Amino acid sequence: MLNGVFKLLVAAAIAFGIVTYVTGGDYEQVKTAATKAMDQSLARKRARQAIANADPATIEEPRDTGIEVVTKQSRAQPLASSLKMTGATEASRRVEIRAETSGIVSVAPSKGMRVRQGDLLCRQQIGARSARRNASVARLQQALVEARSQQTLASKGLASVNATSARKADAEVLRSEIMQIDAEIGQLEIRAPFDGVIEGDTAGIGSLLQPGGVCATVVDPDPLKISGFVPEFEIGKLRLGNPATAKLVTGETVRGNITYIAQTADSATRTFEVEIDVPNPGYRLRDAVTAQIEIPLNSQPAHRLPQSALTLNGDGAIGVMIAAGGRATFRKVEILRDDEDGVWVSGLRDDVEVIVVGQEYVSEGSRLKTTPQTGNILGAPS
Repeated sequence: MLNGVFKLLVAAAIAFGIVTYVTGGDYEQVKTAATKAMDQSLARKRARQAIANADPATIEEPRDTGIEVVTKQSRAQPLASSLKMTGATEASRRVEIRAETSGIVSVAPSKGMRVRQGDLLCRQQIGARSARRNASVARLQQALVEARSQQTLASKGLASVNATSARKADAEVLRSEIMQIDAEIGQLEIRAPFDGVIEGDTAGIGSLLQPGGVCATVVDPDPLKISGFVPEFEIGKLRLGNPATAKLVTGETVRGNITYIAQTADSATRTFEVEIDVPNPGYRLRDAVTAQIEIPLNSQPAHRLPQSALTLNGDGAIGVMIAAGGRATFRKVEILRDDEDGVWVSGLRDDVEVIVVGQEYVSEGSRLKTTPQTGNILGAPS
């Protein structure tokens, strides 16, 4: 007990010494400072009590305490989405024209030559077919004479009916043989089945063309087909007849319509083949050229914002901070497309005030002091 009292007296003596040293013995200054501190403490206590007892609706918050930000008034615009893929051009038809009979080539086409349907491509020499036909014609005439004579004898009862029928059959066989030779002679001329261009190697004059040998390859580039492959999760968005555009590596941009959608996906890539027909009457577009295909899909409302306006919330979701009622609010968005002018996003109302500068310093519910955007800020579209 005495030990505690002694410690208290020593502490009081030390404090008295410090006060005396600081004030220079002016104890009235100590009294004044203590009184002032007490008054300030009581004033703060009364203010806190008044706020606690007041109606929250009547409490006025201090002005100009919001975080200063720059905002952009954004209105949704229709954005046409599209499906893009890499493809290649190809001729609508490519046929190897082959010989049906054998013969020496006397007329042959030239590589790159344009042909019309019915134009002569190759002609084979007639060879011994003419002599064979002449011999068959002579035998037929002889058979017809014998058949008529046999018919006369049969009518007089001097010949059997079977002998007469046999002579007629011989004449018909010879007639069929002549028709077969005529058909073979007609096959000596090989003609174009459709309009197109001669591609690849052709039969040469003087060469022997056997049955099944290639006279020429005819390519029909009008219309030109552009084929590409669509992922299985996108194929349901396409319909036959849908318009499409393609930019070729040769520099041309062409337009056409979808004419074919595969019914079965490729087992290795899980993609569906799609073909687009493009008019090519002058054969200006070429076969087997790489193309960037773009197929427009349905449009949807979207906002174009600067990429710098995007931010993340606490859960890692991407979105933007908007100003609503003087407060900051996070809105999650989906990026639809980006380019050098900004980014197109969905998930916002038709008209919103987006924070484009200062969004990284505010949080959900933060009070704001907004300034409208003027000109381009951080790449934002004006």
